[in-house]
Amino acid sequence: MRKPKQIRNVAEASMAKRPAIAGIVLAGGRSSRMGKNKALLDYHGKPLLEHMIEILQESGIEDVFISGSVEGYACLEDRQPYAGPACAIRHVLKQKPGYKGYLFVPVDMPHLNSAVLQELISKPEGGYFIGWPLPVFLTSPITMSEAASVQEFIDAQGIYPMEIPGTFEKFLMNANTPQQWEEALATS
Repeated sequence: MRKPKQIRNVAEASMAKRPAIAGIVLAGGRSSRMGKNKALLDYHGKPLLEHMIEILQESGIEDVFISGSVEGYACLEDRQPYAGPACAIRHVLKQKPGYKGYLFVPVDMPHLNSAVLQELISKPEGGYFIGWPLPVFLTSPITMSEAASVQEFIDAQGIYPMEIPGTFEKFLMNANTPQQWEEALATS
């Protein structure tokens, strides 16, 4: 299996690493609306999955994992493929215990950046933005809810949503269809 190339982070010298936090790219969906695996879409010369890994690394996250099954990458394969992100989150939490926090990002949010993620991980109680259950930062102790949706899983944690800083909303756009992907590429 091909491992993502190691990226030298230009902000690394000025940013403390966060070894107690695991970063997870949720990449286990069918990508049915896109018509092909979103994780492997070309985003400025590299697979979108690698771009998302780089964003987690730029946020100071050392331990980054891929949830799902992406050909050519070492992944934490979902026990129940295509059961949704809440199920994938539970699976990762069971497979990778012991972290003080877990930062989950979707693979299909190409404009996401480290400033947005750092805002979330600055909250010791965990965090997510109003109207956007992903990305989400979960902190220990975590209640292993059997919730069907990410929002219900977060609600079981007792995390209060944060207001989206005015400049951040544009970074939270998902690309689920070919048209949305073209819009994402045109605005990046």
